[in-house]
Amino acid sequence: MTIRSSSLSGGDLLLTGGSVFAEGDAETSVEAMLVVNGKVEALGSSERLRALAAPSVVELDLHGRVVLPGLIDAHTHVEFSTMGRNEWVDVRGLSPERVCAVVAAEVAATTDPDHWVIAQGTFLQPLPDRAALDAVSPGVPVIVRESMHRLQANTEALRRAGFLDQAPSTPPGVVVHVDDQRRPTGHIEEGFHLFPIPALEQDRLEALIQRELRDSFASHGVTTVFEIPATHGGVAAYTSLAERGALPTRITLTPVVAPGLSPLIEQIGQWRHEQFGGASKSDLLDAGGIKIFIDGDNQQSFDTETFNVQPRNWGAVTRTLGQLREELIWATEHRVQVWVHAIGDLAQEYMLEAVAQARERVGPPALPTRLEHAGNLKLTAELLARIQSLDVIPVPTANFMSTDDGTGLYAYRTLAEGGLRPPGNSDTGGAIAEAPNPWFGIAHMMRRSNRQGVPVAPEESVSVSEGVRGYTQYAALAGGLEGVIGSLAPGLAADFAVYTDDPRARDPEEMQKVSADMTFVGGRKTWQANA
Repeated sequence: MTIRSSSLSGGDLLLTGGSVFAEGDAETSVEAMLVVNGKVEALGSSERLRALAAPSVVELDLHGRVVLPGLIDAHTHVEFSTMGRNEWVDVRGLSPERVCAVVAAEVAATTDPDHWVIAQGTFLQPLPDRAALDAVSPGVPVIVRESMHRLQANTEALRRAGFLDQAPSTPPGVVVHVDDQRRPTGHIEEGFHLFPIPALEQDRLEALIQRELRDSFASHGVTTVFEIPATHGGVAAYTSLAERGALPTRITLTPVVAPGLSPLIEQIGQWRHEQFGGASKSDLLDAGGIKIFIDGDNQQSFDTETFNVQPRNWGAVTRTLGQLREELIWATEHRVQVWVHAIGDLAQEYMLEAVAQARERVGPPALPTRLEHAGNLKLTAELLARIQSLDVIPVPTANFMSTDDGTGLYAYRTLAEGGLRPPGNSDTGGAIAEAPNPWFGIAHMMRRSNRQGVPVAPEESVSVSEGVRGYTQYAALAGGLEGVIGSLAPGLAADFAVYTDDPRARDPEEMQKVSADMTFVGGRKTWQANA
């Protein structure tokens, strides 16, 4: 991503009378910052910067407020998140009976024969079965999503997907549960993309994505989002918003390559930089990398805990070691960063071995390979040592602690003490409503408990400074954007947030509710509270 002077910048801006912290973990501040053509020009005293500023500069009196570098979400699913917040029915945390009641009310209000009722639940939530959904949804297709990974469909949804009476031939990694007659039960893992849910009109999708980026991300001080687009329509929406100067945050796009969840590329060699943001004339949109799934979630993770049972329970493994190695070789040769989804410890060992073999063949990649979900559930000394030796970026997700049953690890302290720099991220697909707020994640890195107060590996707690580094410097480094974003220094992008007080000084309970007063991207205001 390049930051250049452009018509998208907000012009010259002088912030005075506040506390401006150049780094997210800085303890000392200056009172003023000068922005010219979307970049930081200088920091210092109000008097000195007024002397440097052009006569046309716009001065913003901070009235004692705090400025921090813009926060970076290094792995998320905005498109799914906005659908869960705006188009689908919210059933997060409800009992199966209450879910059915909500679905029944939605079905009763449905008059369009092509309308699908999609309900968004949350992690570890029990779902109603096919029969229970059928009883409240005759003739209307219904899907209840626990998360991006697990869902329950009713009979009509199965019929429209083409596998009502017999399990379909599915790509590796998709699990369709069947009864003793081999008929699908409607419980499906890693297969939401199998259902022919009508796409939103493009204008509507653009409006929803813009709203989600503004109201759920920019409102909390997020200025850059590393997005995993769900559909080609979503890619088109980001491109259109960027060209119109309507993106509230910077965006990089990292599509999934098949087989995997909601893939946009059939084979890795089909990836083109220009098709996923790289051709944009806007400095707010760029191509990121490529995401590869090794396993699924929950019971479909490839983990030692299930390895001693029959092979059908070894998790939703998508490809062989040799296939992954060849994909990594292609990516290295074409200078494309790879994100590898690997939740189970065996999947992570598998991934690291493929990285080692690819490096032996073609050397290290231009940007280190990312291991998504490293440290969330387990982190042995052997895994840690291999992550270090292969220069792999571990990417755990702190906000998952809010729905964890108390058995997770989220090894932020161990990773930090090992010299690793995990980037902050929400990985939100709609299952956790508060996830887009980085302060929610930082609070969980410190507080280490779920919604019910059950401790989650409290020995892995880190300081607020380490948490903020994850969402600033570490996230910038993970995308090769150090020296571009992640801090406030002359020549860097003027991406920052203004807060009433210093959110870093708040108790974790209050920190997780923090919102920004204003958020700026390239010196352009993209969010203002109560506006």
